[in-house]
This record gives sequence, structure tokens and C-alpha cells, in this order.
Amino acid sequence: MKKPNKKVVSTITLLVGLAGYWYFTSEPATLPDQASITPQKEPSITQPSTQTVQTKPRIKDQVETIPESISESFSLLADAYASELTLPAYSMPLTAEDTHLLNPNNYLPQSVMLQDGGSASIVLPQYRFSYPEPVIVKLVVNGMAVTSVNVSLKSEQNQSNDILGKEDMLSSKGEWTARLDAKEEWDGPIEVRVTFSAKGKKQTISTGIEYSYPAATITGVGNVRAEGSDMVIPVKLAVEKAGYYRLRANLHQQNGQPIALLTGSEKLSQGEAEIELKAYKAVLAQHSGPFKIATFVLELRPGVPGELTRYGHSEQASFDLGDFAVEQLSDEQWQPDEQELQRLEFLQKMARD
Repeated sequence: MKKPNKKVVSTITLLVGLAGYWYFTSEPATLPDQASITPQKEPSITQPSTQTVQTKPRIKDQVETIPESISESFSLLADAYASELTLPAYSMPLTAEDTHLLNPNNYLPQSVMLQDGGSASIVLPQYRFSYPEPVIVKLVVNGMAVTSVNVSLKSEQNQSNDILGKEDMLSSKGEWTARLDAKEEWDGPIEVRVTFSAKGKKQTISTGIEYSYPAATITGVGNVRAEGSDMVIPVKLAVEKAGYYRLRANLHQQNGQPIALLTGSEKLSQGEAEIELKAYKAVLAQHSGPFKIATFVLELRPGVPGELTRYGHSEQASFDLGDFAVEQLSDEQWQPDEQELQRLEFLQKMARD
């Protein structure tokens, strides 16, 4: 069998990758970026750095023949996207299997192999923190005895070596723990660095978190109302910093059964404000009240290129909404907007070509 031309394979991979990137990221402001959960910095072990020199590949003017299999990939993307357009992006179904959406601030510890054997991992209660939450750090070590354990925090934005906080870690049942109380100047990405001695050697592992002074605070919810085919939930906020906000929250039945991921966006001024979340009737159809909303992710979007996303928090983990008669909502079908239809048309065209 003749092996495929490497350049053709590269071209296929590039086109599918670009189409996939465009498909998942070219979304309206209200679309929940389910695949774009803020990445955690993987724990790493400190070691001498080595510098490598990379050369840029030369670009040649060549026309490659694209095999039919590429159109099949676009066809799958088009079918998947068409299926999504049967429901509005601001109200997407949620199940118990959607763990990354039910726990969007979950920190995933990763084990790091140590020098001379053994492994260690940093364990944190969450990835993103809001002032005045303390940062509680735990070190778990396997296969090696360690001593003189301490943890320090350092800003990843500030190039200086200034330490934001440092504490000795106390041992209990094979685990080491420390609590670092918050300071108002903690803001932005922070490196969490744990240093210890093992077999006569000093070793360091590190990971990253996000810390911010809340740009806004969720203070409660207003009266839920019916509006066409949507259940409308007014969410009340106290805004510290004006700007364009996006709010995501999970809608549940009172017993905890997940129903939908709701997303709303609004440009807000400083002071008291509201963002409306909407639950579409087709998503609510198989559920009954009482309802509640929880698991809030409140973002102040960057105003200019290079500016960091800032976050808010909620005074409560959840808010009860009470009963709501789903049957009072209209049965009108959802109509995709022009941008969504253009996106679908592009994928379908690529599938035909």
C-alpha cells in the first residue's frame, strides 16, 4: 500500500484543526465556552533550564490535493453544529455526566516524579480564588520521607522575586498542609511553590492558581417570570468595576438534579445591577419545580487586548427560585441568529467541496 504524502496529511490536519478551532471559538458573546475552561498550570519540578534553538520551517508555494476524507470531517462538524442549533446557546441541557460544567472551578492535582524516586502532588480546594478567601495548600508525598516543607506564593505577572506569602507546612498522617490568608494586593495568576528536603536534597514543585479581588458580587435573585418560551431569572449584582460581564450558572431542581447551563451577558455600570439568565422551555420540559441556581462563574471580560479577565463571586453558593409553571411558556421553536446560520453554511459548504 502506498503511504500517504506527509505534506498532504499535514494539510488535512491543519485544515481540520483550523475548522475545529473556528467552530468552537467563533461564538456569540452569550454562548457558554464549554470547552474553554481556564487551564491549570501543570505541577512541575524545578531543575536547571536548558536553552534550545528552533529554526522556522521554510514555506514553499505548493498546491496539494485534498483527499475526500477531509470533506467527511467537515460533514461531521456540520451535523454536530446543526444539532446544537436546535437549542439556544444561553440555555444548554446539563446532566450528571457533565462534571467539568458542574464543577468549573475544580482543581485537578497531578503527580510529579521526584529525584531519587517517589512522587509528590500539590492539592488545592479550587483553581480560582476571590478575596478574602484563604489559599489552603496540601502536599501529598508517596515513596519518600520529606522534611522542612514550606509553601510560597509568587505573582506570575510581576517579574521580580517578591513573595506574596510564605508559610511552613505542618505534617498530619503523611500529608503536609498550610493556610495562607489573603492580602488585597493578590491579583492575577499566582505560582504556588512547595519546597522540601528529601534524601539530603532540596526539591521544589509548583503549580498555578488565579486570584482576584471581586469585580462584582452576586447578591441575590429577583422574581422569576415567563417571557415567551423562556423562564427569566434576574440575578442581582453589586458591581465594583464597570464593564462587559458574562455570567454562567447551573439550573437545578431543588433535589440537586441538574437541568441546564445558563449564560447571560450585559454591559454593567458601577453600583447595583442585574443580569438576566433564561431557561428555554424545551430544556425545562421534563422537569418540575421547585428550582434553584448554583455554581456561578462571573467574568469581567477584557476591555482591551492584553488585559486579563477578572472575576466576581457570589454571597451564597446557591439561590432558591421556588416553583414555576413550565406549561405557561410558549412552544415557539428556537431560531438561530444570522451569525450562527453563516457558521453552519460554511461547514456545510466545506463538507460538499
